[in-house]
Amino acid sequence: MDGSLVVYDKEKEDAQFNPEEEAVNGNISGSSGEAIDATNGTTHPNGIRINKSVHSKNQKTNPVAAWKLSNHRINAFSFSPDNRHLAVVSEDGTLRIIDYLKEELLDVFYSYYGGLTCACWSPDGKYVLTGGQDDLISIWSVVESALVARCQGHQSWVSAVAFDPWRCDDRNYRFGSVGEDGRLCLWDFSVGMLHRPKAQSVRHRGSISSRYTALQRAETATTSNSRLRSDSNLDAEDEEVVIQHPVEPRARIPMLPPVLNKSIDTHPVCWLDFTEDAIITSCKSGHIRTWLRPGSELAAQTEGASAPAAAS
Repeated sequence: MDGSLVVYDKEKEDAQFNPEEEAVNGNISGSSGEAIDATNGTTHPNGIRINKSVHSKNQKTNPVAAWKLSNHRINAFSFSPDNRHLAVVSEDGTLRIIDYLKEELLDVFYSYYGGLTCACWSPDGKYVLTGGQDDLISIWSVVESALVARCQGHQSWVSAVAFDPWRCDDRNYRFGSVGEDGRLCLWDFSVGMLHRPKAQSVRHRGSISSRYTALQRAETATTSNSRLRSDSNLDAEDEEVVIQHPVEPRARIPMLPPVLNKSIDTHPVCWLDFTEDAIITSCKSGHIRTWLRPGSELAAQTEGASAPAAAS
């Protein structure tokens, strides 16, 4: 509830956690290179207060890492497919993209309004989806560091989002969402549909296929975004630029409609996932429902079992 993120290893035993000496002394630096006050629980929006590092020598017991990202509740987080990056959404309406291994904050995005409630990565790691209290789903391009589309179809807060890996390829994507309105929405988008917004700043990254191992950023002159240098010991030319991205107006961002919008429950729906043959959802009343895909083998077997026997 306080903006802290703690990492556990399921193979390790739990132990009482004590912040590392550097954190106690307030010597942990944010991405600006300036020391963060570790005594009053505050941090710069572009900083991570590291109470225990993933590279700490004390890795025998849990937790293996402990960070404080802000003073606002973290609502959800999701690891990228390569387990290198972390998307974190908070009650303050921020999406943070973090390099987990380097413990560096790469991007800070903002919702249209209200808190962000859920997040997930595309199977190829190129996009992040977020749902929020603004009833919208947002599609963020990790490669371009930009909001590329908003999706409107829910009538209340979005509870969960998930990609359908059986309907995604290198250019076309299918994902689903559920919300407090009891609705299930399915969405399709392709690379050609998404027009890059005319952002006031652009940051260039390396090929996504390299899984961000060669991320490069070009700083552009602008006064609308704040930029803070990292506190790494790399040469100046290798230092990474962290950008806080302003909220994009509705008129500048494509708005995508759902390909399916169906009320599936009288109670708020809180989770969904995809299998090869079905979509699985759950609601806050404790019901788990399986929705068979049209033409799936399981659906065909079900229909066959329910069909009346032929007269002899």
